[in-house]
Amino acid sequence: MSVTELRNDIHKLDTGYGLMSLTWRAEPIPQSQAFEAMYRAVELSRERGHKAFFNVGEFYGPDFVNLIFVRDFFAKYPDLRKHVVISCKGGMDVATLAPKGSHDAVLQSVKNSVSAIGGYIDIFEVARLDTSLCSKGEIYPYESFEALAEMISEGVIGGISLSEVTEEQIRAIYKDWGKFLTCVELEVSLFSTDIFRNGIAKTCAELGLTVICYSPLGRGLLTGQLKSNADIPEGDFRKTLKRFSDESLKKNLALVRFLQEEIIGKRSKDNSITLPQLALGWIKHWNFAPEYKGAKFIPIPSGSSISKVNENFDEKKTQLTDKEFKAINDFLATFHTVGDRYEMN
Repeated sequence: MSVTELRNDIHKLDTGYGLMSLTWRAEPIPQSQAFEAMYRAVELSRERGHKAFFNVGEFYGPDFVNLIFVRDFFAKYPDLRKHVVISCKGGMDVATLAPKGSHDAVLQSVKNSVSAIGGYIDIFEVARLDTSLCSKGEIYPYESFEALAEMISEGVIGGISLSEVTEEQIRAIYKDWGKFLTCVELEVSLFSTDIFRNGIAKTCAELGLTVICYSPLGRGLLTGQLKSNADIPEGDFRKTLKRFSDESLKKNLALVRFLQEEIIGKRSKDNSITLPQLALGWIKHWNFAPEYKGAKFIPIPSGSSISKVNENFDEKKTQLTDKEFKAINDFLATFHTVGDRYEMN
């Protein structure tokens, strides 16, 4: 598949599917349960007339377990592979999660991922740019992308995504490797709104790049299920983040209360919306903002059960009115999230 075809397939998406939470936990979700959810995500995407989007990671759990889930899923349902775009994160030390962006390390990461998943990967991205490789004045590690371009020329992967990049890095990489770029993956949620202030969203719009919005439910804060730190399972990395400490949650959950009382609570019963649907709808509503014409914002919630996938992929429900969108953004203008995305407690 050409990069242009990949871009077109992605641009048609309404909602993608993130598989990290299936395996990056103390105990992975049982394959039988995960496969039901994955199957439903593909089914709902096909009903909408586009491919499904599976977002996976080389390091989403020990021993390539995330990729093995995908391998085993397509072994069970081989006819579905052609209906799915797979985007894989790698280029990291699996044990320490430090970036490994050298030419040879990226080649090995791609090969390891392809081996674990059992075949071709549509899109590959280094999860973090290894800026330790940059010489003075260099904005990004050129050799990382040289390696990915080689993998594309050999037909091992189809295209490149960017992950956790700045506006300056996006522009520099686009200048050198734009013909291979398919999308940019960034954390976007009602608790993580930076891209709309730091120039990244406008840059993506200018360059015509789709934005894949990961953790769109605020890592669980926008599900309504987290009331205190005790609600987070032992061994979950969120347990150690400042954003999820009890003291921080008292302040952060003010946003959740606002959404429940002023948006959800004011809707009629025949036009109900859940908190996760509202959170996803807020991201999708940016697609109508004239200042970001040219970009496309696609949330990729997880969902470890059929019921959660049904909820997250209900495109009719995940819609906001202009009035609701404005009310939320007016609230966000004075709201400050306590705890940065990866700030330890």
